[in-house]
Amino acid sequence: MLLKFTSQDLFNTALVDVATTQPVFHLSTNVLTAGPSSGKLCRETEISDAAGRVVATIEWMGRVPQKITLFDECVGGLVDLFASNTVQIIPKQISIATRFDTEYFWTATPDSVYLLDYDSNTRMAQLHIRAPALKATHAPISGRGSTYLELSPHPQNLASQVEILVSLLMMDILRRGRFDLPAYSFGPPSRLQQAWARLRPRRNTI
Repeated sequence: MLLKFTSQDLFNTALVDVATTQPVFHLSTNVLTAGPSSGKLCRETEISDAAGRVVATIEWMGRVPQKITLFDECVGGLVDLFASNTVQIIPKQISIATRFDTEYFWTATPDSVYLLDYDSNTRMAQLHIRAPALKATHAPISGRGSTYLELSPHPQNLASQVEILVSLLMMDILRRGRFDLPAYSFGPPSRLQQAWARLRPRRNTI
């Protein structure tokens, strides 16, 4: 399956099946409030499926994901999303074992993010970041600059599509930090988002 991000803002976008042109996921990020002590904006990303059901949320403090929820499971922070006891860092690559199979590794290099089946050395899922436009056969077509999520049938039996999506997006954030690439920058909040933030009750803090 090949999904196309309809926006360069990967946390405010739809993902469309290239073969059918039907939407599969929608990501929307809203400002909640500013942290009372840090002054950093708190945001929440909601991921909805084609039926409009929220299937995942990511709560942010500034640019740092603080709490990730997949369906009804509160996974925790970024460390909890991965099997962080198995991390391999070499000069041009980060590899982190998945939490669902120790033979699968989330992998990031300066120009790629993918899910690797270590036994077969096969990429089971991959983010094509600002790649030449692709069609359903994965062959290039005219145009540049879009981002795609490529999924093989196999990892879906081990993990949900939304977990693979969230994990690859988190690996992209790690990739940017590790290899001194431009950090992901949320777009400025719209007037509607700013108004919503003022209306939202502030969360209790310790």
